[in-house]
Amino acid sequence: MVEVVEMQLSEVDVLQSIFPNDNEVVIEDLVTYATMKRYVETNGKSAKPSKMLPLKLNLTSEEPRCVIEMKTSLPLHYPIDEMPEVFLRCDKMTRNVQQKFNEDLSDFKSTLEMGEICLYQIAQWALDNIHHYLKITDTDDTDEISSLQPTDNATFTRLWIYSHHIYNKEKRKCILEWAKELQLTGFSMPGKPGVVCVEGLQENCEEYWQRLRRQTWKRLTIAHRMDETSTEENKKTLESFRKFHTTVAEMDFGVHGGRDYHMDLGKFLQYLTDHDSKPIFEILFGVQGTTKT
Repeated sequence: MVEVVEMQLSEVDVLQSIFPNDNEVVIEDLVTYATMKRYVETNGKSAKPSKMLPLKLNLTSEEPRCVIEMKTSLPLHYPIDEMPEVFLRCDKMTRNVQQKFNEDLSDFKSTLEMGEICLYQIAQWALDNIHHYLKITDTDDTDEISSLQPTDNATFTRLWIYSHHIYNKEKRKCILEWAKELQLTGFSMPGKPGVVCVEGLQENCEEYWQRLRRQTWKRLTIAHRMDETSTEENKKTLESFRKFHTTVAEMDFGVHGGRDYHMDLGKFLQYLTDHDSKPIFEILFGVQGTTKT
């Protein structure tokens, strides 16, 4: 097991050296990453990692000019006898073409040797082949593009959900899995307090809220709601309303010690500011936040 974890950490180091710019390689669960490092440093005497390590690579293609988002999770037994989960996304692709892109990726993964690290090979495959799929988007999928245009009067919704606390592992799992199922983007901040933000089609957000509120909570409320309609008059697409561009994942804003598992609200405020959502801080907590300059 130590050898497997060491191979995964080594692969992350290699990726960070190949893609050295800010946000090119993002470790999305720093707690699991730290657990893995301690496990290797102590030669297996510390706690064994129990979760897959989620990573995000933002791959810049020069020709055609675009960014490919590569989301992956490294299974506990990768690369010895499991392959990584990988999903590719590009804002310039329609849904149908993106699905085809990922289906072809699965075919490519099936040609790779088990037992060898492979994330760089997958990233390079995506960069080498992206131009084929953008050509398809340009020529064959105009109907898919029109489905996101204002003429449908579709409504885009963003929910800011406040909880007294979010600790329970099953609830945290549901928060992430239901968002993925309903194709919602946003984030989850577990701890005390707990905050969940989801955004997407109105009917999907409302279904998400109904599922969530049926769970047992000490306190759970919608602190703020935003609804925007895509119309011919405002000439906006649904995507233009989006502030978060990845599937809902747990965010780690630095835990303050103690059994109550408090989060660093200063880091949370900076995260909101980075996503054009700073006013939400006062709505959630009743005080104005000040970011460092």
